[in-house]
Amino acid sequence: MAYALITGASSGIGREMAALFAADRHDLIITARSQGKLDDVKRTLEHRYGVHVETVALDLSESDAPQQLHDYTVSQGFEVDHLVNNAGFADWTGFLDADWHRQHEMMQLNMAALAELTYRYGRDMREQGHGRILNISSVASMMAGPYMAIYFASKAFVRSLSEAVSYELRDTGVSVTCVCPGPTSTGFAKAANMRGMNFFTLTKPATAYQLATYAYRKMKQGAHACLPRLPHQSRSRSGTTTPPRSDATGRRNHEWRQPTQPASRIIQEATQRVSLAADHICRNTKSRTLFIKREALFIC
Repeated sequence: MAYALITGASSGIGREMAALFAADRHDLIITARSQGKLDDVKRTLEHRYGVHVETVALDLSESDAPQQLHDYTVSQGFEVDHLVNNAGFADWTGFLDADWHRQHEMMQLNMAALAELTYRYGRDMREQGHGRILNISSVASMMAGPYMAIYFASKAFVRSLSEAVSYELRDTGVSVTCVCPGPTSTGFAKAANMRGMNFFTLTKPATAYQLATYAYRKMKQGAHACLPRLPHQSRSRSGTTTPPRSDATGRRNHEWRQPTQPASRIIQEATQRVSLAADHICRNTKSRTLFIKREALFIC
């Protein structure tokens, strides 16, 4: 029996992702630190959708936790055909003033745990010949972030790793999708001690449901990298819409491997968006600068 494994599933985007899978009658393995919150999600989804939900209370910031999780699912005979690496956190503080234990936990959770789970379950999926991996990055992956230095750097790691592994897994039946959401209405900012500061104040925050729905759709399509607001279709000279080309097996080409605009155009537009947001934040932040202005580089 196939399962979808979702980390950080007790609240926010992870919980909404779990509901979307359950609505499609997909059995679930959900993990987070709080057993009580996981039990609440389990009861709700099993009652509403009639699926089986397995809960695993685990702190993935502990170095041996990813292997423990994988060993448990294998020992129980759970075949994981969808993996959602959603768990992560941030902290608003100067790098040299930070609590190093908390920064280390952030690196372990945001980067090491995600990479190990992608590695372990990715190998299983490759052997099975099918599977989907979704890694939640952030628009923060596209620039440096003073006062959130480790978080921004960790999300750049997620995006880079996802794009590389997605390329390596081409033609295996396994896809890696990476989404880079902007501000989202969850408990993230409060947990990060951001005190009202926000990413890209020009952007209205999306709800966790909206972001989860977008990510779920792209994961199911097998899109390999979804950068914010990139076009998914191109227009011919006559003005008609041209659908993405398919390969010999009839599958849609991966979005990041088949850019619908020249790379220079995409980079120019992305740089303008980043620069505009940075200018706005610099003008409206009296005490400290949130973003370093720089060109945003995209792998296309």
